[in-house]
Amino acid sequence: MNSCLGRWRPWVGILLLLLLLLLLAGSEPAPPPQGDATAVLSEQVSPEADFAQAQPGMTVSLPQDMGAHPDYRLEWWYLNANLRSETGEAFGVQWTLFRMGLGGQRAEETAMAGWYGDELWLAHAALSQPGRHRFASKLGRGGSGQAGVVAAPFEAWIDDWQLSALQQGGWALQTQAGDFGYRLQLMPTLAAVKHGNQGFSAKSAVGGGSMYFSYPALAISGEITLDGKTHQVSGQGWFDREWSSQLLQPDQRGWDWMALHLDDGRRLMLFRIRGKAPFYAASLIQADGSSQALSPDEFSLQPLAFRDSRRGQVPVRWQVRVPAAGIELEVTAWPGDFWNPGRLSYWEGPVEVSGSHRGEGYLEMTGYGD
Repeated sequence: MNSCLGRWRPWVGILLLLLLLLLLAGSEPAPPPQGDATAVLSEQVSPEADFAQAQPGMTVSLPQDMGAHPDYRLEWWYLNANLRSETGEAFGVQWTLFRMGLGGQRAEETAMAGWYGDELWLAHAALSQPGRHRFASKLGRGGSGQAGVVAAPFEAWIDDWQLSALQQGGWALQTQAGDFGYRLQLMPTLAAVKHGNQGFSAKSAVGGGSMYFSYPALAISGEITLDGKTHQVSGQGWFDREWSSQLLQPDQRGWDWMALHLDDGRRLMLFRIRGKAPFYAASLIQADGSSQALSPDEFSLQPLAFRDSRRGQVPVRWQVRVPAAGIELEVTAWPGDFWNPGRLSYWEGPVEVSGSHRGEGYLEMTGYGD
């Protein structure tokens, strides 16, 4: 009996992961009937009382907070990049490592649990071109060394995918996924920016949120391989670091998020969380790295046009306004369908910026479709 259970436990963990991702991704199912197995599992997989909560008054400490936070339910290390080859071809790169706690065990208990440690790791890698999108993922268990993050010197990995500190500063990203891969050097040109209130980023008006900071300006160079061909590339990127135990309220279905690089050196991060009362937040980063959190009455983020996709219609052209800063933009997704497939399915793709400023960036959208 015990040996049989041992063979099944990894698969049970994967099933629980899929359920957890569904709950956290903003794709809210209809409330299940009394006694429904989904409801029972959702309570037993990760009761929020077992996890620490991000709260106003907390702040970000570096380099410690580049490392993992086992007391929290969910966290990620996220990179996007807008790149061009020596011949002018445009590429978009996204790389994300997620850590999910399944039952709220503290760090020392997880370490003692070994291979069956109470956490799962998931990584996504994507390579985009206008009209074309490649995607790959990896899944790992905690406690085995297969995946993990170390704060100093920084290293984040799952199998042979790796993001790690360079001796001369910055990081190196190495990923190979079937018919595409990249080897990139990432150099921050601005210091880290804390979003919201000293790093606490509210996600609703009634409570809940995350700890959230970014390196909003990365100078990037290296190479991309695609279908056996190598392209030397350079450009700019954005790195996000976020951890939480409660992102969305029951009535919230998902979010629309974008990070923009403007031609005057400023950066802009905005998001709206869709629900009965949509919640908006933004950060404006000046060319010198100073930043300010924008209240909802200081900016607007509105969809202008939609596109048919595999998950139904999604907004792909947006109006962005920050009147006091002289910012009046249209943000347009590249042509194509940039869904990262799987149970945790979301749109992640490059955008172009026009209007009062030109620029580029990335758009992420979750919670559309079923």
